Amino acid sequence: MNALILSTHTGGGHDAAAYAIEEALTERGVTCRVMDCVAFGGAWLSRCVCGTYVKWVQVAPRTFGTLYGGCKHVSTSRVKSPVYLFNAAYAHRMQKILEEFHPDMIICTHVFAGQSVTSLRRRGMYNGLLATVMTDYTIHPFVEDVESDLLFIHETAKAESEKLKTLAPDAIHCTGIPVSLKCTPCHDKRAAKQAVGLDPDRKEVLLVGGSMGSGNLPGMIGRILPALGKEGHLTVVCGSNVRAKEKAEERYGNDSRVTICGRIAPLTPRIAAADVLVSKSGGLTSTEAMTIGTPMVVSRPIAGCETENIRFMESKGMAAWARSDDELTDKVAELLQSETACRQMIAAQRRNIDPDAARRMAEILIERTAARGRKEPPDAREA
Repeated sequence: MNALILSTHTGGGHDAAAYAIEEALTERGVTCRVMDCVAFGGAWLSRCVCGTYVKWVQVAPRTFGTLYGGCKHVSTSRVKSPVYLFNAAYAHRMQKILEEFHPDMIICTHVFAGQSVTSLRRRGMYNGLLATVMTDYTIHPFVEDVESDLLFIHETAKAESEKLKTLAPDAIHCTGIPVSLKCTPCHDKRAAKQAVGLDPDRKEVLLVGGSMGSGNLPGMIGRILPALGKEGHLTVVCGSNVRAKEKAEERYGNDSRVTICGRIAPLTPRIAAADVLVSKSGGLTSTEAMTIGTPMVVSRPIAGCETENIRFMESKGMAAWARSDDELTDKVAELLQSETACRQMIAAQRRNIDPDAARRMAEILIERTAARGRKEPPDAREA
């Protein structure tokens, strides 16, 4: 079996989910390719779309949230959206990879990809399985455009997904969000700290602004330091936000309690080493942290899907939401000082997050593809 996995570089989460699914399918003997769907419209288009998104959420995240809410309000299955028309316009350029690779299944971790493949199916250019993966704890706007055979979501989004009229009754599967097979629960914090070169006897806070370094990271450092005291340590991951990194280094570069970094990949060993993670509530980073079992404080989530994420996470006790700068200091301090609060949060994470979501997806994808094309699953052929 061949699987084409389509992502988009609008933040790191869609790519991370794509590679997690690739890992799980490859483990089962499926041949995979991961590609950027928007790049089929040209490398320049991919750079423009992704660059615009990154700058937007870095500079004006509230306006992004306003647009997101508006899109979700007008999203409907009755008529295809302008976003669908945009992504359908370059979809025919996928024909070469379809002819060369002959995918039995296409898995989309971004709605743009699903819209493009839906257009291909409507034109008779692709007749294999089409699956869509939600990378947040909600349903994204314009998923109604995507005529998926399978939709992978977390249980919390089930009520929303049932409103999608383009889906077959057996399309929805509540697997959760897929994370890398290497992302596993951490049961030895001291060993995790030693593995990344940290003092195992020192409290560690990890501040992450996502792959694009969104949020006022220098300002957040100032709010976290009082919670650290004199003995704690803070690692700051600025991602691709060079300006935030420069400002943070200018203000805190001489503080021995602070280590300022750009992009770190993979990030999961650092999450495992942290006593507390402070981050916005991106679907993949949050799910990685909850899979590992790291107490989490969410600050400055991007309005839209990320605020939906933290509402869900907070309601289940899986993360704390700092709605103000003062609350950020207090909530970080509480988790650093209270082992009971940490244990309760980790227990809630264990109850609600499946660390094997990617493998569950792979199993369903293989079974449905085999049934659709009357092909023997890879495992059975090897046996």
